[in-house]
Amino acid sequence: PALVHFAGQSAAQALFSSTLACWRNKGAFAVYSLGWVAVVLVFYVAFSALQVEGQSMWPTLHTQDRLLLTHSYPAAQRGDIVMIRMRSEGREAEIIKRVIALPGDTVEIRADVAYVNGKAEPRRGQVIVPELAVDVAAQVIPDGTLYVMGDNRAVSEDSRYIGTVPLSGIVGKAVAVFSPIDRVRLLR
Repeated sequence: PALVHFAGQSAAQALFSSTLACWRNKGAFAVYSLGWVAVVLVFYVAFSALQVEGQSMWPTLHTQDRLLLTHSYPAAQRGDIVMIRMRSEGREAEIIKRVIALPGDTVEIRADVAYVNGKAEPRRGQVIVPELAVDVAAQVIPDGTLYVMGDNRAVSEDSRYIGTVPLSGIVGKAVAVFSPIDRVRLLR
């Protein structure tokens, strides 16, 4: 049954009354309950949440932002923000970076600006500090790997330093910021 809210009745009382009405009609309650269980299961199978630590993706992502991450990620696209699980210094690490180049692409970094197949990457608010900018010679991205970078180039440890990352290490794509409330938005 629909949530019915009578005058003088709090929202909690209305919710309780509606739930009680569902209990009276056990068939409707079972369908209602199974529906919610299905929604929760689909959510946990298809998505996970993670919290941003560090400034490497600033200003796009801030420390303490909470992200919704898809588990089904069929094919990487340039510009996607992805979570990568990798081994670093003998321990497993998870990093969040932006996909810059795909297998077969040629990438060159000039003053922290990526040139993919000869074209400068789109501006997405990247932070570049000229005194700290890095150049990386042109290279072709090997099959099964991606070239990733943080938006805050001055502090990001990314493919400029660690090399390409394996596609098999991609955990998923960040699709939305859901917390804090003033930063809620879809990611592009």
